[in-house]
Amino acid sequence: MTTTVPVASVVPEPAQGPKRRLVLWISLAVAAVLAALVAVLATSGQAGQVTAASPLIGKPAPQVVGPDQHGATVTLSSYRGRWVLVNFAASWCVPCRQETPQLLTFAARHTGPAAPAIVTVEEDQTDLASLRSFLAARHATWPVVDDTNAFVDYGSGGLPESYLVDPLGTIVAKITGGVNANALDKVITTYSPSTQ
Repeated sequence: MTTTVPVASVVPEPAQGPKRRLVLWISLAVAAVLAALVAVLATSGQAGQVTAASPLIGKPAPQVVGPDQHGATVTLSSYRGRWVLVNFAASWCVPCRQETPQLLTFAARHTGPAAPAIVTVEEDQTDLASLRSFLAARHATWPVVDDTNAFVDYGSGGLPESYLVDPLGTIVAKITGGVNANALDKVITTYSPSTQ
């Protein structure tokens, strides 16, 4: 008698050679590119600033009106005759916090009644006290204004965002992302009448 022993079917394993190595190398390359991008973004700091197009450039700046951290009413028009940086910010905005040293540097360079000024406008009314506290802890002395209309009037699309207004009340630049004190000074020099 012959006994038949069943032979187990052999299923070939997928090819693990070249195809698998290719997928591994591609995955590693993508991971390396992403890691490099994260490293660049994390260490980029405030080396420069990005100016952006805006339909407001060359037009009168929309009014900013509201109480500051001391209860005084601040109006953008009261700064006529001076350069003004209208800066939109919030305390929870990490790039806003990161630009603060540049704002402090700019403010320290420009003192006196005719010097360029900064007016920060709080984007989030529920965050007003926190933003004022954050800036006060860093010895910022410029007004932090509560104006619920300004964010819309300026068409602000994100934070931080700033508008440089010339002494005649005309917007000459829109800056998206953090400002840079040296770059602000260059824009002021470029648009000042004595340099044209």
